[in-house]
Amino acid sequence: MQKICIVTDTTAQFPKYKDGWQELVKILPINLGGDKVHQHLAEQIQSSIADYAPNSYFLDGEEQHKLKTFLSGLAYEYQQVFCLLPTKTLFPSFGMVTQTLDQMNLPSVFTIIDTRSLGFGLGWLIQTCADFLSRGVNPGELKRFLHHKIPRIYTLIYLPNLINLSRSNILDPDQAFIGDYLGIHPLVLLENDQIVPYQKARNFKNVVDRVLEYAHEFTRIEYVGLHFGISIGISDRKNLQNRFQIILSQNSLDTQVMSPYLNSVLGDQSICVILIESDSRHEI
Repeated sequence: MQKICIVTDTTAQFPKYKDGWQELVKILPINLGGDKVHQHLAEQIQSSIADYAPNSYFLDGEEQHKLKTFLSGLAYEYQQVFCLLPTKTLFPSFGMVTQTLDQMNLPSVFTIIDTRSLGFGLGWLIQTCADFLSRGVNPGELKRFLHHKIPRIYTLIYLPNLINLSRSNILDPDQAFIGDYLGIHPLVLLENDQIVPYQKARNFKNVVDRVLEYAHEFTRIEYVGLHFGISIGISDRKNLQNRFQIILSQNSLDTQVMSPYLNSVLGDQSICVILIESDSRHEI
């Protein structure tokens, strides 16, 4: 049997109800929030919410050497390496790993996958794939599962201010300023590595209503993960969590404060909802 492992980055947040997956998962040695990850200036100036260029990121010499050493070590320990990485719309890992592997000639097979998700969505995929691998599922079956499942992971994000997207070079600074000046607090969908406008919200109650309206569009929800910016109060978090528990009944629900990097990208008052649609006809 081939030795196989899964690689991801530090932005993954893992559902609490699964266990036994840790030994198959390796974490990229990249500090995404540090000062050693840079973006090419020419592309940084041109980037916007519609044409953001994740591949414009690069690592300095020390971090590049660290990443190459990490990938080389995996190549000589495992025959197959699945790199399950967060959406390249918001995170640089996919571009950096792709660029680095293009510069190397390694003996094992690396499969790099943009999961088009983040946080709990990414963590759920990793845990599920690790469980499949522990049960002897072959790489071909795993790829088919990912091809089918990734489009069934839905991400809805509430952005109470747009300045954080500007600081992260995802939105043009002028667009962010105008949006905040006009009091635009959008809910957006992450679809096919694009940020797509969905609704506007005036206050937190309005946000909760809009989020639940979206969830009611689905008839088979397998899992829900709620991410909260660090400034969202406990009572507001509990309110949304309790409303979801009413409509989900026996479905799995996780809530967590955002990871530091996700919080820096979306903002400390943002909310991110991950919904995973079930479809037993295509499970392994």
